[in-house]
Amino acid sequence: MAERRERTDLICGLAVGALGLLALCSSLTWDFGSMRRIGPAAFPALTGVVLIGLGLAIALFDRTVPEDAAPPAVNLRGFFLVVAGLAAFAVLIKPAGMVPAVWAAVFLSAQADPAARWRDTLLVAVVMTVIALGLFVHLLGFQARAFGAY
Repeated sequence: MAERRERTDLICGLAVGALGLLALCSSLTWDFGSMRRIGPAAFPALTGVVLIGLGLAIALFDRTVPEDAAPPAVNLRGFFLVVAGLAAFAVLIKPAGMVPAVWAAVFLSAQADPAARWRDTLLVAVVMTVIALGLFVHLLGFQARAFGAY
C-alpha cells in the first residue's frame, strides 16, 4: 500500500510559525526592559519564539497516511465556538471582570468538543480562573478585577 505525506501538518506548522514570527517581529519595536523589570516586549517575544519552535516541530513531524485515506473533515462548528469563546473573553473582561470572562471563554470553547462533559468543563473553568487571577492579577499586576468593571 502506498503512503503519502500529510500536507495539513506542514501547512498548519508553517501557519503557527508565521504567527510566531509576526509576534516576534512586532515585539522588536517595544522596550524589553531589564531582568528586574520586564518591559512590554518580553511576553510577545517569548510567545513568538515558542510559537516558531512549535510550528517547526509540527511542520517537520513526518506523518504519513495511506494513499487512499480520505482527507480529514473540517470542524467549522468547533472553530466558530472557540473563536466565540475568545471573543466573549475580549468583550467581557473590561465590563464584567476576569471571572465571568474566563468562564465564558471556557464554557463556549468546551462546546466545540461534543464529548466534553460538564464536570470536566467546570473543573477547567475553576482552575483557569485561579491561574488567571493568581498569575495575571496578583503576581503581574494586570489591571483587571475579579468581578465588575475596572
